Amino acid sequence: MFSQRRIRLLLIAVVVLMVTIFYFSGDAGTIQNQRFYRSTVAAIDAHREAKEAASKQNVQPQKPAPPKPVEDNAKPVVEEADRVKVAIPKGASEEMEEIPIAGRTKMTVPKNKNQDPPKQERPSASSEDDSEVKYELNAILKRSPIVIFSKSYCPYSKRAKSILLEKYNIVPAPHVVELDQHAMGQQLQSLLAENTGRRTVPNVLVNGKSIGGGDDVTALDEKDELASTLKSLGGKWIQEVDRKDQNKQAE
Repeated sequence: MFSQRRIRLLLIAVVVLMVTIFYFSGDAGTIQNQRFYRSTVAAIDAHREAKEAASKQNVQPQKPAPPKPVEDNAKPVVEEADRVKVAIPKGASEEMEEIPIAGRTKMTVPKNKNQDPPKQERPSASSEDDSEVKYELNAILKRSPIVIFSKSYCPYSKRAKSILLEKYNIVPAPHVVELDQHAMGQQLQSLLAENTGRRTVPNVLVNGKSIGGGDDVTALDEKDELASTLKSLGGKWIQEVDRKDQNKQAE
């Protein structure tokens, strides 16, 4: 029988043999794999180069198309339109009109006699209101040569009315307009400011001309110039202007 030492040596030899076999078999597979990879890559490169060469041979440069010949007899559209325009008889010019074509040329065509006339613009509401206010102011000024534009709660208006209506005898009597009680009071006051340059009340007008307000009337009365001022501005329209206290003294 074999001794244990020989058995160990035999096992070691078997192991070494197996390791050697696996080692050489692995190297051979690697070498074979490397060869297969290289051959495959070379075949792919060769196929791609052949395809590129074939595509270059098939592509040919395209020649530009020759320009179309220009006809010598071609004329602009404008010349044709001018020729048509010249052919129109003179007597028919009033019945013809020119219309633009495509924004560049014009064509002469008969006028549309059935065309509706242009619509007239209607006056705006503001212009109608202004005309009504002016009409009302003119109507007021015709009632008397002396008009006192006042407000019922204004103390200056009360002073002017007291002097003109109670202290003086004026023929025809002054006409009083209370703007705070008039339907167009605000519009009348604005129109008076525009025409006379005075917006506040009272505003005393003699033949359409303003002689001022309450302070102005008081100053003229104190200077004894109110009657002469009214006669000068009123002219023939004012028949009489006298202070009532002077008439009493004369009696």
